[in-house]
Amino acid sequence: MQDFAYLFGDSVAAWLRGRGDARFNQYERHYRADRQATPETFDLEKSNEQYAKQCARSGGRILRVLDSKAFKHLVFFLALAWGGSLMLSTVGQQQPAIAGTLLAALFIAIRINRRRNRSGRR
Repeated sequence: MQDFAYLFGDSVAAWLRGRGDARFNQYERHYRADRQATPETFDLEKSNEQYAKQCARSGGRILRVLDSKAFKHLVFFLALAWGGSLMLSTVGQQQPAIAGTLLAALFIAIRINRRRNRSGRR
């Protein structure tokens, strides 16, 4: 196991200089606003706890959208639609009866699956 303690000092110094990302600037804005709001009763520990809670709540819109169930279903549907359109055109030209039968079976399977989900059985 390697010891990376020697990197800690450089990492903290870089963060305090604001190098690399915007976290320091966000923290500095929060700190200054909190200190100006209540200069006589300012508590750094409470301010840091509030900042940590604020950061945990604001996880980022893009990450929330990418991790949402609706987005995952959309990507899955688009991938199936794209692959199916490629396959259907190829199979439909060579063997149209088989392609029609497969489509009918697919639509029936989707219909059965939706009925089962609506009735509560899985």
